[in-house]
Amino acid sequence: MIFYLFGNYHYSKNKGVKTVKTRYNLVMNLKQKVKKGLNSLTSSYQRARVVSFFVTACSLLYHIAICIFFHIIDIQQMFYYNFFSIAIFLLILIFIPKLKSYVLPYLIALFEVIVHQIMADYFLGSYCSFHSFILLMGLLPFLVFENKKRYAFPVTAISSLLYIYFSCRNIEPHSDVPQTVIFVIRCMNITITVFMVIFVILIYTRVVYRIEMHLKNHSNSLENEIKMASVIQQSFFRQDVDNIKKYEVAYFSRPMVGVSGDLYDFYKTGDRLDGLGVFDVSGHGISSGLVTMLVKNIIHQEFYNQKDVELWEIVNRINDRVIEEKGEIQNYLTGALVRLFEDKFELVDAGHPAPILYRKKTGECNFIKLSEKSVGVIGIAGFPVYYESMFYDFEDGDELILFSDGVVDIKNENDEYFGKERLLEAAKVVIGRSSAEQVNFIANSIYSFCGSREQNDDLTIIVLKK
Repeated sequence: MIFYLFGNYHYSKNKGVKTVKTRYNLVMNLKQKVKKGLNSLTSSYQRARVVSFFVTACSLLYHIAICIFFHIIDIQQMFYYNFFSIAIFLLILIFIPKLKSYVLPYLIALFEVIVHQIMADYFLGSYCSFHSFILLMGLLPFLVFENKKRYAFPVTAISSLLYIYFSCRNIEPHSDVPQTVIFVIRCMNITITVFMVIFVILIYTRVVYRIEMHLKNHSNSLENEIKMASVIQQSFFRQDVDNIKKYEVAYFSRPMVGVSGDLYDFYKTGDRLDGLGVFDVSGHGISSGLVTMLVKNIIHQEFYNQKDVELWEIVNRINDRVIEEKGEIQNYLTGALVRLFEDKFELVDAGHPAPILYRKKTGECNFIKLSEKSVGVIGIAGFPVYYESMFYDFEDGDELILFSDGVVDIKNENDEYFGKERLLEAAKVVIGRSSAEQVNFIANSIYSFCGSREQNDDLTIIVLKK
């Protein structure tokens, strides 16, 4: 290109025809067009058109050359037949840019090749290897038929059978042609077939490369977006729970992927803790993560908008608003919402795993027995729900452990669940210690159990100690 531009500069300077800048722009425009053309090959129709155009053009040039050749060696029947072949391929070449499907022209070309094979075998013998073109025609249908693949298999099957048939025949030539000429024809036929196959392979190699690069770029972009969404979500959820009067709180939350479908929240007035909740949105990834951010605001607003009603009414209102505001989004959520009083707490469970309650006075540490009347999750339109408020005494030293179902549903390498019993055992080992120690111990117990197996759900644990 440097020599090309330099030569053009010399020409422009002396002749005043074009400037280097103009020719440079032309070259750059050409490069852009070539790049655009290569990018367009990711379309099945564009690939079919390129392959069809190339194969037809090669076939046209070949038939022109072979027509002249048959005239020279004085085989008039093949000479006149190739005039007919030239007309067929010329018409196909003209109409290729206008066609919406290449099935019919392909079948016409295949028929021409078969007839050409029969005649060539008769006059020149089977040694000339014209049947290699039938093999080529049998390889291309799956590339040329775009979305009409149902036609490709029978065409490929028929072409393959014909290729095998003609390859197994041994016909002597019926015309007086020197063996050297026949050998040259054989070499030419095989060379053209190999060349066309290589071209198609290069086209599809380029296509695979472009698709791989596109997927890689898309994957990198998506990964960056997930990381950004994770940072935004974590900053949105993060709360200061260190300076709360009368309570000690610690929590652990880790998503299965970058964005979590688990929602945990603390409802505070100054340094007073009014309540807390753990919710689990169905699904994983960005969609469920976005729903958690929508639901967080709804729950927070409803928790404080209706202070004088029982918690089950608040959850009813939350359910109605979630259904209304998420619209066509299919995600729903389970949850456990807690409201704190001086010496007790109120709990409403919406299809969520029962929390663990520890009573210091008696030393009992067990899962809360949920009401059998309570039915339903949150966020499913037309689904009957019944939420019930349950009240429990909560004295100094007592603890409440809330968690998402990912904690008990996580599996180890032997496909065993961590389960409620292991969770309860882990909680009993460190019960009475600081809430931070308890959370860390339970989390370490979970990951020691699952070993190298990746977690299959989002994990959230909250320890509330009075």
